[in-house]
Amino acid sequence: MKVRAIIQARMLSSRLRGKSLMSVSEKPLLYRVVENVKKLKFVDEIFIATSTLEADEPIVSAAHSLNVQVCQGSSLNVLNRFIKASEGLNDEDIIVRLTADNPIMISSIAEAVFEKSIHKDYTAIDGLSHIVPEFVKVGALKKVYEISRNPVDIEHVTPFFRRKEGSEIFDVELLSGEFMGLRPDLDKFLTIDTKKDLVRLEKILGESSIDSLENLYCFLDENIKKGLDSEIPVANLNGTLVGENFPTFVIAEIGQNHNGSIDLAKKLIDMSQRCGASAVKFQKRDIPSELTKAAFDRIYDNPNSFGRTYGEHRMFLELSEEEHKELKEYCDLIGMTYFCTPCDVLSVELLERIGCPFYKVASRDLTNIPLLEKLGAIEKPVIISTGMASLDDIDQALEALNLPKDKVLITQCTSQYPCDVRNVNLRVMDTLRSKYKVNIGLSDHTSGVIISAAASCMGATLIEKHVTLDRTMKGTDQPGSLEESGLSKLIDYIRGIELAKGSGIKKVNPATQQAKEKLARSLTSRVDIKKGEIVSEDKLCLKSPGTGMKWVERDKILNKKAVKDIPADVTLELSDFE
Repeated sequence: MKVRAIIQARMLSSRLRGKSLMSVSEKPLLYRVVENVKKLKFVDEIFIATSTLEADEPIVSAAHSLNVQVCQGSSLNVLNRFIKASEGLNDEDIIVRLTADNPIMISSIAEAVFEKSIHKDYTAIDGLSHIVPEFVKVGALKKVYEISRNPVDIEHVTPFFRRKEGSEIFDVELLSGEFMGLRPDLDKFLTIDTKKDLVRLEKILGESSIDSLENLYCFLDENIKKGLDSEIPVANLNGTLVGENFPTFVIAEIGQNHNGSIDLAKKLIDMSQRCGASAVKFQKRDIPSELTKAAFDRIYDNPNSFGRTYGEHRMFLELSEEEHKELKEYCDLIGMTYFCTPCDVLSVELLERIGCPFYKVASRDLTNIPLLEKLGAIEKPVIISTGMASLDDIDQALEALNLPKDKVLITQCTSQYPCDVRNVNLRVMDTLRSKYKVNIGLSDHTSGVIISAAASCMGATLIEKHVTLDRTMKGTDQPGSLEESGLSKLIDYIRGIELAKGSGIKKVNPATQQAKEKLARSLTSRVDIKKGEIVSEDKLCLKSPGTGMKWVERDKILNKKAVKDIPADVTLELSDFE
């Protein structure tokens, strides 16, 4: 018995052209695959199967450089290329099928699968693995080439063996996806289809030992959620990771809707926790350092005023250092994250004394350079709101903060209360994300929950929404805030959206299998077919259920004899014909 490894390679991949010869850690992918195969003791020969297109001539040159055989065939029929590359082999010889875009292999697993393949027609990991090759007998592959006209088989070579008809014709063994410790959930991170995959592989090869499956998976587990695949680093807000692979960080903005009462503030904290908020946010001002005497003494006579002058109104709403400390300790006690927006340097110093874990900068303070420099020097994460800002303002603010990207988060915002939906401009989130490469969210001042939910759909990693116990309470922000039912609904929507986003991989969902079998269509006898009668297309139709052969598989029975009498209106089976 001879074993020939055939490596499928081409330059015109639709998603990443030229990837077979792209270098990772100074070595082309194809070269890495060939090196891996040369380590397999059971492999006798190595062939590279590519096309006759001029674009694939670099593959041919690479094969010569690597001192391996090369076989060129049709660019449109990969199965035919494998048949050509298997010439000179006996039917019982084994082909090891590999592709040039899977540069990681664990030799011990490949050897174990090979041992199981010796007496089988086809052996592979169920669902396939990007780090374990497939094994197929030459005679079995020739048979598939003879009987299948399915475009999927022609392009992907081996799917026939994994379908029902394949297991009926051939001796097939599909090993568990967890065979010898394999992790199907991590397999998608170990192949090359995009530039992002190349960047990831550089990190894997540079920082982990790929000789050990355990070390490889450990590295992936630790780094995928931390942003291994992203230009945008993961932020850490008081122990909660924030990023594209994590649940949306939902901030319940209490602000000053406590109306100066610590008891109301605690009730708002309790409400936010019941709804599932990630954090509650307050505000802190040092009024004497914020207002001129004229501004302080300005008469402030309106239904939402808590004082005769604007200064008295602001002073009434301010909580003291002791009260903020009490709220922080209360949040710590019940497991809720407390943080605050400081409006001046003195307030930053006060909040530092009580242990505020991170901060937010209000839209109006994006040009308050002394405040920003003070926050940057502390080196804690800072969320900046952009409700009144231009890109130039944001640039200057980031320069003043001088923080690494994992400690800066930016929210799109429009400082209108309530905000007209036509002024929200959610697409700015994409602009900010592309320009600054940091986590982007929405500080939402619209009425209701739909805009925040939409922002979650569009990739916001944090959402901020004002909350209140009762929208009819006194206070400027109360009418536009969410009560408990609204906040609960919003968070339910966001968590549902996160589940609905899915993996992005299009495949038949197991949840649809029963419906597919019931509603899809199979080849059915249009008329009575007598034993020995030759089947022609006019004797066929399609009817439910979908448990039989598809229309594209009709060539398997056309011009063949029926082995028994088949009445009209019966789902046809391959075994009905010879």
